[in-house]
Amino acid sequence: MKKIYYLLSLIVLLGTAVSCEKESEGLSRITHFIEIDLEGPATVAVPLGSDYQEPGYAAMEGENDVTESVEVESNVDNSEIGVYEVSYTAINGDGFPSTKTRTVVVYDPTAPDVDFSGTYSTTIIRTESDGSNPREYTAQMTLTMQGTGVYYVNCLLGGTYSLYYGYGPAYAMTGYVSLNSDYTLSLITSHVQGWGDSLEGFQNGVYDTETGNVYWESIYAGADTYAVTGIK
Repeated sequence: MKKIYYLLSLIVLLGTAVSCEKESEGLSRITHFIEIDLEGPATVAVPLGSDYQEPGYAAMEGENDVTESVEVESNVDNSEIGVYEVSYTAINGDGFPSTKTRTVVVYDPTAPDVDFSGTYSTTIIRTESDGSNPREYTAQMTLTMQGTGVYYVNCLLGGTYSLYYGYGPAYAMTGYVSLNSDYTLSLITSHVQGWGDSLEGFQNGVYDTETGNVYWESIYAGADTYAVTGIK
């Protein structure tokens, strides 16, 4: 009797296994995400008024060349100094998208031909919107030239939150500034990842050719003024 019971149990078990195999048949497969490789630099500088020339790209889905399937979108405006983006998107055979981006900096070729990239020690004087309640912070920031007169700044608040308060790089107000013919500085863009917002204002920016220092006033956090002095 026990032998019959064990035999029936084995038949049921085998039947269940076969049934599961049939139900899962065709559900297990390998998908190849498209790999998009950009030719040339990730950041391209274009003189004001000149056309953006695409450096090129290639895309592979496994061993198949699918470059022709890549869709390219661009918001580059060569008539205005600024930082723009070109995106490259492709969708594989299973419907999964892949995307790469390239940064395009449109700069003024008549801007002063000077490079003041580097790491700066910063002193930040923060005041209320009416100039009251001053408090001082010290930290660091870096400026990197992207094209003549256009600089990437790793914190337009001079490192107030990212370094002084120790919140980390996600709370650095990153952005771009442009150098004008009179050595004043203007804001192009700004963004802080951690809070998902940007500066409320930017004023009195200047590069001092004698000392090599930079200065500006960033308006943020309810119109508070962050007067940033950067000393190389």
